[in-house]
Amino acid sequence: MILADFECPKGHIHEALVESGRKAARCPACGRKARRIISAGRVYTGNQDAPWLKSVLEVVDRDSKAPHVQAFVHNPTRKNYHAWMKGEGIRPMDHTEHGGPPASRKPPDPDLSGLMKRVAEAHFRRKRIEVRE
Repeated sequence: MILADFECPKGHIHEALVESGRKAARCPACGRKARRIISAGRVYTGNQDAPWLKSVLEVVDRDSKAPHVQAFVHNPTRKNYHAWMKGEGIRPMDHTEHGGPPASRKPPDPDLSGLMKRVAEAHFRRKRIEVRE
């Protein structure tokens, strides 16, 4: 079963849960036969770039006539951001420099010595069979 869009001859559009091969359905508004249509209602068409790119524009010299600056100001994408940084001769801060995010640290391994022995002993206690005379 899929969620599909249908349109009737009067122009009513509705969604219906139907089998994937179904090409028609009844219009709930007028009762006429509605044909299946293709829609892009569940497709995200917004900017796929990071939201922080727009905050970088606060430090850009908007009066500059350099093409890399104007391209970034008019279309703040990652590609234009990298071109702007290269054109201005700057680079992103490395994580080891002051102000960068802390380096990730792996937590110490837990002490597992004796764990298998304890698990085996508990297993054998639960599964043992006693013979009484």
